[in-house]
Amino acid sequence: MRKIVFPFALILVLLSGCARDVSAPRSPSSARVQTHALRASPSVEDSDCVSGDIGPGSSYTMCVPDHWNGDLVLYAHGYTATVFPLGPPPTESPEALRDLVLARGAAFAFSTYSQNGYAVKDGAQRTQQLRALFASKFGVPKNTILLGYSLGGLVAIKLVEQHPDLFSGALTVSGIVGGTEREFDYLGNVWVLFQYFYPGVVRWGLFDAPPANFQSVLTDSVVAAVSANPQGLAAMTQITQTPLPFASPEELVASLVQALVLQAIALDDLLGRAHGHPFFDNAHTTYSGNLPPDLLADLNARVTRYAATPDAGAFAEREYEPTGDIQAPVLTLHDHRDPVVPYLHETAFGAQVSQAGESGHLVQRTIEEYGHPVALNEVDRGLGDLLAWVHTGVPPQP
Repeated sequence: MRKIVFPFALILVLLSGCARDVSAPRSPSSARVQTHALRASPSVEDSDCVSGDIGPGSSYTMCVPDHWNGDLVLYAHGYTATVFPLGPPPTESPEALRDLVLARGAAFAFSTYSQNGYAVKDGAQRTQQLRALFASKFGVPKNTILLGYSLGGLVAIKLVEQHPDLFSGALTVSGIVGGTEREFDYLGNVWVLFQYFYPGVVRWGLFDAPPANFQSVLTDSVVAAVSANPQGLAAMTQITQTPLPFASPEELVASLVQALVLQAIALDDLLGRAHGHPFFDNAHTTYSGNLPPDLLADLNARVTRYAATPDAGAFAEREYEPTGDIQAPVLTLHDHRDPVVPYLHETAFGAQVSQAGESGHLVQRTIEEYGHPVALNEVDRGLGDLLAWVHTGVPPQP
């Protein structure tokens, strides 16, 4: 077993601006709140746009170009912290996506969900309703394409798996396509392993309410601890259950901080959905990796253990675990070094689709970048490739 040597001089980056970081909203006042009131732009001047309400607290916008080709793209947005007003997170731009869609002659529609947080079930319901509402106003589209970002990627997979008669294809962008439990495992394992290697640095437990200023506390304390002892973080990178993505020391520290902050941001919402019970389970996990046997033995003996309750497990199932049974073209886009929704989701989903015998319906495209979500130019290229696949039946290159 090789000795782990990971010396580096930590050149600290401004973590709040690192590579399209979405993990730490600054304050509710900084959010882009009226997302349904889309700004005018040259691409919508020749379009018919309508807005309204679709459900309790949920609003919608639909735009149809004058020379509509019959395609409809439904945008399902990503995770929005509950401190923000209803709508997409500040890192996503419905306006930019609308312009990309309209430029291709397709119609565009999206709705806010009726709740923020980990609202996969609600997001799927609102998005499916949106298709029916669009048809009542503009006629039934020839093809309905799902465009799901991050959490909305899981919404899109849920809909395309469960309603192959309604949806012609799906494009997921940095999506939680490996399922809810896999994302919870990633965040939970990062948390408990950080506490093992850096005991006492974070002074609250995985399921304890964090202090009001937890984002700055986490960032400052984690950066100071890793600066003093980089070997602990080096060891974390060797553990199979914590695939923190990085290509530099700066990226590694940013990935660690983002995972810890995201867990703390989402905690209250997730506990509410799990009836206040633990939703992370490592009670029987055997941690493994490229570490000395004595260190692994000590880790497995002393790491904090949690056991999920049956109702919390039911919440994870309800908020969706993909089956891989896709009957329509699905193109996934994912940065290889995504610190929020790690690339392991793509690996898991690809295996599920293969096991279901549906690999011919899946193309996975890896972007060799760091960040979350994927850059807009890659989304534009992916959208064009998916539409061509739906029209011709010929899949694009990965």
